[in-house]
Amino acid sequence: MGALSVVVHAVTGKLVALLHEFALLPFIRKDVVFLKAKLERMIPAIHYCSTHDEPDAQMRDWVNRVRELAYDVDDWVNLFIIRVDAAAGIGGNPSCRSQGWFRSTARKITTLSTRRAMYRELQELKKRLIELAGRRESYMFPDAPLPAKHLVIDSRFSMLFEDIERLVGLARPMEEVTKMVTESGGKAELKTVCIVGMAGSGKTTLANAVYMRLREENCFQCHAFVTVGQKPELKNTLMHMFSMLDNGHQQIGEDIDDLIVRFRHILEKKRYLVVVDDLWTNEHWQSIKSCFPENSLASRIITTTRNASLAAECSSSSSDCIYNIGLLSEVDSKKLLLNRAFGSEHDYPQHLEDVFPKIIKRCGGLPLALVTVASMLADQYSNNKWDIPPIGWRWLSHPDAGNVVHIVALSYNDLPPHLRKCLLYLSTFPGNEEVDIDRLVRRWVAEELILNEHGASGEETARIYLGQLISVNMVRPLLLNKDGVRCCRLHPVIHDFLVYKSMGEKFITIVDAEHQDVPSNNMCSTIRRLFLRSSSMQDQDLARNGNMNLSQARSIIVTGQASTAPHLTDLRVVRVLDLEGYEGMVCLDGLEKLLLLRYLSLRGTNVSELPETLGELRCLETLDVRSTKVKELPQSIVGLQNLETLLVSGGRMNSSIEPATRIPEDMRICHLPEKLAAVDLRELPASASIVNALGGLDRLRVLEISWSSQQCIEGAYCEALLSSMEKWSQLKSLTIHCGLGCSMEFLSSLSHPPELLEKFKVTAGGFLSVPKWIQGLNSLYFVQINVCRLVTDDDLNILGGLPKLQLLVLGLDFVPTKVIVIETEGFNELWGFSVNCPAPWLTFRTAAMPKLTHLQLEFCSGSAMQESVPYGIGNLQSLTEVALLYNQEWCANSSSIVRTVDAVKRQVAKHRNPINLVINNTKVDVVQEVDEETESLAETQSSNVQFQQVGEEVVRTRVETWGEIEEVEGDNINHA
Repeated sequence: MGALSVVVHAVTGKLVALLHEFALLPFIRKDVVFLKAKLERMIPAIHYCSTHDEPDAQMRDWVNRVRELAYDVDDWVNLFIIRVDAAAGIGGNPSCRSQGWFRSTARKITTLSTRRAMYRELQELKKRLIELAGRRESYMFPDAPLPAKHLVIDSRFSMLFEDIERLVGLARPMEEVTKMVTESGGKAELKTVCIVGMAGSGKTTLANAVYMRLREENCFQCHAFVTVGQKPELKNTLMHMFSMLDNGHQQIGEDIDDLIVRFRHILEKKRYLVVVDDLWTNEHWQSIKSCFPENSLASRIITTTRNASLAAECSSSSSDCIYNIGLLSEVDSKKLLLNRAFGSEHDYPQHLEDVFPKIIKRCGGLPLALVTVASMLADQYSNNKWDIPPIGWRWLSHPDAGNVVHIVALSYNDLPPHLRKCLLYLSTFPGNEEVDIDRLVRRWVAEELILNEHGASGEETARIYLGQLISVNMVRPLLLNKDGVRCCRLHPVIHDFLVYKSMGEKFITIVDAEHQDVPSNNMCSTIRRLFLRSSSMQDQDLARNGNMNLSQARSIIVTGQASTAPHLTDLRVVRVLDLEGYEGMVCLDGLEKLLLLRYLSLRGTNVSELPETLGELRCLETLDVRSTKVKELPQSIVGLQNLETLLVSGGRMNSSIEPATRIPEDMRICHLPEKLAAVDLRELPASASIVNALGGLDRLRVLEISWSSQQCIEGAYCEALLSSMEKWSQLKSLTIHCGLGCSMEFLSSLSHPPELLEKFKVTAGGFLSVPKWIQGLNSLYFVQINVCRLVTDDDLNILGGLPKLQLLVLGLDFVPTKVIVIETEGFNELWGFSVNCPAPWLTFRTAAMPKLTHLQLEFCSGSAMQESVPYGIGNLQSLTEVALLYNQEWCANSSSIVRTVDAVKRQVAKHRNPINLVINNTKVDVVQEVDEETESLAETQSSNVQFQQVGEEVVRTRVETWGEIEEVEGDNINHA
C-alpha cells in the first residue's frame, strides 16, 4: 500500500504540469483542479492504511479502488496530451507555432472535438473520485498515519539452529568468522566484525554459534547478545544489554545518556564481547556504538545485518571484517531438509525422492525456507498424509509458511515506496533466471516507476535504484559472461514472495499453464500487467482477450511457448510490450493504436517486417529488433523524436545467421537516438562519408558498430573513424565488433578520445599493447580489449590505474614466457576480471584487487611448463565466484589443463570465503574438500594459538598458514 502514495504523488504532479503547459478550456481546467485537490486529500488516508497492521476488507477495497482510479487518471492525462498535440498538428507549420497567440488559438479551434471527448471521460473519473472521497469520510480516516508499532519477532525464528551440534553447513563459516573475530594482527584495538546476508540465511544462527564458542573458551571478561530489530525500543535494548554485561548488579536510571555513561564506565577496563544482532539503520548503530569504549584490550563486537552498505559502516575499516554469509549447497540443503522433517537424512519415504530436488531448488539454499518446508513434511509425516507440498509460489499461502512471508516482508516493507514498486515489477520476469539489467531499467523507465532526481536521466536513476536493492540483499548481482552484460537474479524465495505479493495487490496477472499460477477470480478484474508464458492450447481464447480485459494494461510480457499473444487493437494504454523470446506468430496489426507505448521489444521473434505506421508511436523510447528477420527499418522511424534506444541486428562477425538490419540513410546523417546498437559499417560504399557523418551526432551516448578487416587497412576508413571518435563529446559507451585477427592498432593513435567514455569494448580484433590514451579516461568502468603482448608492466599499470574500473575482460593472444604478476597497488574498484589466455600464468599478490568478487579464466592447452598455473587466488579477499572455461572436447585430457584446474580447486578449497566454482558452466561442489581442509586448519590453529597478557591488554595471536605459502610460491615462480 505504501507504493500507492508514490503513484498518487506522481499523478498529481502530472495534473499540475497539465495546468501549466496547456491552454485548457475553462470547464476542463476546473475539473482538473478538482481532481488534483481531491487526490491530494486522500494521501493521509493512504498513509493510514499502509501503516495499519491488519487492514479490514473494507479498507483494502477502498485502497484498491483508489489505486485503479490513480492509474486511470494517469492514463487520461497521457492520452489527453497525445491526442491534443496530434489534433493540433504539432510539428506542422513553423510559422503557426512561432507566434504564441496564434498557436494557442489554433490549438483551441483544432482540438475542440477532441477536448470534448476527453471531457466526457474526465467526468466519469470525477464521479468515481467523489464516490471514493465520500467513502473516505465515512471511514473517518485520521489525517495522520498510525504510530509505528513495535514488531515482535518470535525468537524461535531468529535462532533456527539453537543446538550447535545440529548445525548444517556452518562448520566452515564458524571457523572463518571466529578467525576474523580473534585475529588481532598484533594490535589490541577494538574490532567490529559484521555478518551480512539476505533474510533467513542464518546470520543470527552463525553469530550465536561463534558467540557461544568464544564464551566457552573464556577469552573475554564479559559478554552480551542483544537483538535490535527493525523498529527497536532503543532504551529497552540498551537496558537488556546492560543487564547482561553487568549481571544486573547496578541500578540504572531512565535516561539513555545516563545508560551510555554507565556502559562506558563498566567496560572501560574490561575485555568484552558483544553481539549486536539484526541492525537496520546506521542511526541505531551509532547510538549503540557510543556505549563501547576503545580501551585497547582487544575487545570485539559482532553485528549482523541484511544491508551491505550498513555492514561497511559497522565493520572496522578493513574489508576483512565483513563476512558475506552464503547459502547452503544442494548436499547440505537436502541434509537439513531430511533431518528437520524426518529426524534422519537416511530414513525417509522413498516415494518422495523425486520431489526433493524440486523443493531444494525452490528453497535456493535458504535455511529459513528449508526448515519451513521441512515442518510441512513433518506435519504430513506425523498425520500419515503424503500430499506433496506446492512447488510454485502458492506454497507461501500455506499456514506454516507464514514465518517466511513475515521475515521477507520485513525487508520489503523497510524499502521506500518507490523501491517497493520497482522490486514488485521484477515479478514480471521468470523466476530464478538471469535478468538483463539494461532490459530491466528500460522497462522501469517506460512504466514511469523512476522518480526524476538530481537531474540524472531515467536510466541512470534506475541503476541507482537497482544498486540500492542489491545493497539490501533483495536482488543478487551476476556477472553473466565475458561480453560484459551485467545481469541480476532474484533468489527463488524472494521471487515467490514478490509474485505472492503482486498477485495479492493485483499488481500483475500471470498466465502460466505449467505452474497454474493464476487464480480464476483474477480474470474478471482489471489487469494492469500481464505475464503470459507457456500457456496451453485451451488457454487460447483467454490469451486472445476472451476472458481478460486488457484495455487498461500497462505492461504486456509474452515469452516462451505461449499459445498466442494478445491482439494489439485493445491495448489502449500499454507502455511496455515485451515479446522477447516469444516463439509464436507475431501480428503487428494495430500497432499504431498504442499511443502511449514507450518500450517495444521483438527480440528473438519471427518478425520479418515492421509496419510504416511505426512512426506514429510518438512516445516510443526503446525499440529492440535484434535477432529477428527484419532487414530494413521503415522510413517513418526518422520521425520518432523521443526514440532514445534503437537495438538492431548488426551482423556480428561470429554470427552467420543474423543479417544486419539497414537503417534509413537520412536517419544516419540527420537524426539518431542517443543509444544505437548496432550499425553495420562493413557494407558501406567505398566512400567513408557515412563514417564521417556519424561524427556529427553530438547527442550520441551509446554506439555499437561492426567493422571489417578490409576497413582496418584502408586509411580513409581509419581516419574517418578516428575523426568521428574525437567529436563524440557525449559518448559513454563504444562497442566495436570486428573480425577475428583484425588489427585495431590504428586506434592507438587517437589523440582526443571521448572524455566521458565509461565502456570501451573491442571484440575479436586486437591491439599490440594497451593504448596509452586509455589512462586519461577517469570514468571508464568497463574495458574489453585483446593485446598481442604485454610489452612492459606499464600495460597493466595503465589498466590498474583507472580509478573507476569495475569490469575488465582481457584477452592475451600469446603464450606467456614468464609469470604475469598482479601487484597490490591498482584495480581498487574492480569486481569482475576475465582473462582469456592460452595459459593463465598469473600470480595475485597479497591484497591485490581488494574488491574482486568474480574471476573468470578462459584457457586452452597452451604451455608445457609445470609452473604456468594461477597462484595467489587466496589473496583475493573479496572473491565469491571463480569460473574456468576450456574446450572440454579438445583439451580435457591435456596435462596443462589438468594442472590448472587442480591448482585452482586447491586454492578455492582453502579460501576464507565460500566460493562458487564453475567449470564450463557447471557448478562444482567443493564443500567436502573445504570441510576437510577446515578441520585440519582448525587443529593447526588450536595447537598454535597463544595468549599474551601485558598489563590489562589481552591479545590473541595465531599462526598464518596457506596465505603465506601462496605468496612464497609466487615469489619462487617469479624468481625462476
